[in-house]
Amino acid sequence: LMRYTLALFALPLVTVNGRVRSIDHPRGNALAYLGGYNYKAATLNKHLSELKYLQVSNDLIATTARFWIEFWSKRNRGEALFACYYLDGHTKALWSSKSCYKGKVTMLGRIMNCLEQVFIHDGQGHPIYFRTFNGHADLGMHVLSMMDRISGYLKETTNTDTDAQLSVNRILIFDGGSNGVRTLRGLCTSDYHFITILDANQVTERKIKAVSQEKRYEYGEARLVDCAIELEDSHEHGYLFEIRAVQVHWDNGRLAVLITSLSSNIFSPDNVVKSYFDRWPMQELNFKEMKSRVNIHRVVGYGKKVVNNTSVLEKIKRLQRQIHELEQALEKPLHEMSTVEERLHARIKEERMYREMSQVVDGERTLSEADAPIFQEIQRDINRLKRKIREIKNGDVKRFTALKKKRTELARIIDKKKLYRVDVELDQIMTCFKISFANICCYLLEECFNGENMTLHRLFETIFELRGQMQFEGEQRNIYIKRNPKQKALMKKLDHAFDVINHMRIADINGYTYHFT
Repeated sequence: LMRYTLALFALPLVTVNGRVRSIDHPRGNALAYLGGYNYKAATLNKHLSELKYLQVSNDLIATTARFWIEFWSKRNRGEALFACYYLDGHTKALWSSKSCYKGKVTMLGRIMNCLEQVFIHDGQGHPIYFRTFNGHADLGMHVLSMMDRISGYLKETTNTDTDAQLSVNRILIFDGGSNGVRTLRGLCTSDYHFITILDANQVTERKIKAVSQEKRYEYGEARLVDCAIELEDSHEHGYLFEIRAVQVHWDNGRLAVLITSLSSNIFSPDNVVKSYFDRWPMQELNFKEMKSRVNIHRVVGYGKKVVNNTSVLEKIKRLQRQIHELEQALEKPLHEMSTVEERLHARIKEERMYREMSQVVDGERTLSEADAPIFQEIQRDINRLKRKIREIKNGDVKRFTALKKKRTELARIIDKKKLYRVDVELDQIMTCFKISFANICCYLLEECFNGENMTLHRLFETIFELRGQMQFEGEQRNIYIKRNPKQKALMKKLDHAFDVINHMRIADINGYTYHFT
């Protein structure tokens, strides 16, 4: 898979500002030679646009997840009793004139057409599994099904070196954007534990109980208070959900409240706080870098299909039923109002005739002596009829207000019965190669650069963008990379990295081996 991923993904690496360069371009990228063929831009575009017809994204996602879970679990044997998995979402703006499924695109600050991806990262921040959804993806709704799909791979790669299988607690760590009570209740009944943070509006002093003695935080400047908190389910009025909470009183005056399904007997409050806030250096920063450097934030290509907007259809039926019930309850006053409104419309037409006969001079209306009193009488009659309508409405203000709101809402959504569903097949296929390439970069940094802390941005600029030439020698392709004299220290590290890579005997799908120098 690594050879195949390198060979296929090397081709998009020669894209600059959206244009694909030929690999024999003097400024072309040396890694492009891993592809082995001099592809043109039109060929690449056609190949990518037709990939979706293979319908292999689900199998490819599963295969990729199985490979990377097994790969990283063999290299990271530190997790014995607890295994952390970070959950995160990413929204990609979909610029289309068609009405598609919508969600909030945070980087743009607006509700618009979008695709949303949910990623699962391992304890070191490596992306191992993902799914792409149309519009807003409810993390709580999809996370359990996603974890169940890869649970078999997790069991296969957990504690395989020991004869006695230990019980591993898998902890899901996610931010406060998906901590609805209904989601938390579902996680509590599953085989997974969780740690998340509460928003400020979810915490009040009256919800806190079973407060323990305050203690200092072992890994930072804060005071910790272990307690319990009661949360009410907004989807089930009156249902109280009790969960363990850890209050973090930072020395700078800020307060954070974390909740977890782990009991205090097996997981101390210090470990709860550290496990949650470790997601920033371990996962958030890496994921942020990855999204921009390997273009996860871009929509590769898609097709659209008209489907019924089921939520809108249900809402239309509900509004029509509610409007019908209100009209039946207000049958008598509505009949009186209709009679008055008919007379009102007739008088307004008469008023319009006299307005057309009048002239406005210096901001004042002028009419003949015969027409002026008639016009004033019509205006008095119109005001009287309007007062009559208001009196009828005042007899049942609450129902008339509700009827007006529901009629307005029905008129707003009545033409939204159809929308477009975006085909995410191609986006998922290409995302598989993108996260595989990101994992390979992490592996190269760890294996070839002795685990040096280097961002993907620096890796691309200092190493991947180096110029080079290729020469054929039998079954071997020799890649000669031109040194950068301004970065002598990095070039020494690159020499060692090439020794490691050459020892791996990397070969493409045609069997040609590569030697870097």
